[in-house]
Amino acid sequence: MTRMKVAVVGCGHLGTIHARLLAARDDVELVAVVDPSPEARARVAEANGCRPLPEPGDLVGVATAAVIAAPTGLHASISVPLLEAGLDLLIEKPIAASVEDARAIVTTARRHGRIVAVGHVERFNPAWKLAIEKVGRPVAIESARLAPFTFRSMDVGVVHDLMIHDIDLVLSLEPGRLEHLDAHGIVATGGHEDAVRARLVFSSGLVADLTASRISPVLRRAVSLWSSDGMVSVDFNAKTVEVIAPSADVRSGRFVAAAVPPEQRAALKDSFFDTVLPRETLAAPDANAIACEHDDFLTAIRTGRAPLVPASAGAAALEIANRVIDTLACTRLGESVQRPTVPLAHRGPQPTSRRKTG
Repeated sequence: MTRMKVAVVGCGHLGTIHARLLAARDDVELVAVVDPSPEARARVAEANGCRPLPEPGDLVGVATAAVIAAPTGLHASISVPLLEAGLDLLIEKPIAASVEDARAIVTTARRHGRIVAVGHVERFNPAWKLAIEKVGRPVAIESARLAPFTFRSMDVGVVHDLMIHDIDLVLSLEPGRLEHLDAHGIVATGGHEDAVRARLVFSSGLVADLTASRISPVLRRAVSLWSSDGMVSVDFNAKTVEVIAPSADVRSGRFVAAAVPPEQRAALKDSFFDTVLPRETLAAPDANAIACEHDDFLTAIRTGRAPLVPASAGAAALEIANRVIDTLACTRLGESVQRPTVPLAHRGPQPTSRRKTG
């Protein structure tokens, strides 16, 4: 097999991971890494045995494909010229900072016949793949994506940084048109929103309650899905899936809790999740989701098929994320607002510590 010549643009946290994984592949030659910082590009290049380059344009004629792991605001200005020059791209999420930039990437890729994949890596998490096999057609989904503050990705807020992963997962379920959106957030670190809760209601009836925080003292990545087939909970960190399924008696309607004789209830309570709603915890196969993302991207280039998360999907997730931000009412931690004492029945619009962000 001919080794594909691939480069990485951006030598920050994610770019370093991409470079290391690509350099270890037998089917890839990592030819270069690109970063405006001489120290950053030299460090990653030396660690992976490739050329350090200062500008993305230097990749033309050197690489046939590239991973774009630069700051979000630079994605379009880097990606569009590389697509026009004939490179296929894996662009880290979010695909761009604005919907207009995302559309420019989508249009340019189509015009030049190039592959663009977007780095919504949770699609490749084996726990998510196992969960959607078990859940059937969800009617509700709840996610919690919480992390401590890391001083990374400060050019965007938590919606673009973390919540967009779960927005993409929801959209992968094909929920239809977004019909209602409500979002509330907290600003704590002096810039963009740091914690957000959003409710999205779609035309299919799916209701998605999404929580994301980058100022949480605990690290948690979890999703729960409800359907008529059962309830499925995913722990992305542990890569485990808990399935609660209806028993035959529940499916047929024969089980009625109120009809259980009082003397049988204590024993049945103890065995409830064995007999009435059987529960099992499944371990997902061990896999590196970013390496699986690389597999999908490279296979798409070699075969011409669409990647699992094409540019159009990245643009759709960004559009919903930006609608969340446009709707967002934020409270700034530590801000004190004096409220007038007005009888509740006579209150009109009140000054508040919430603000719109966008």
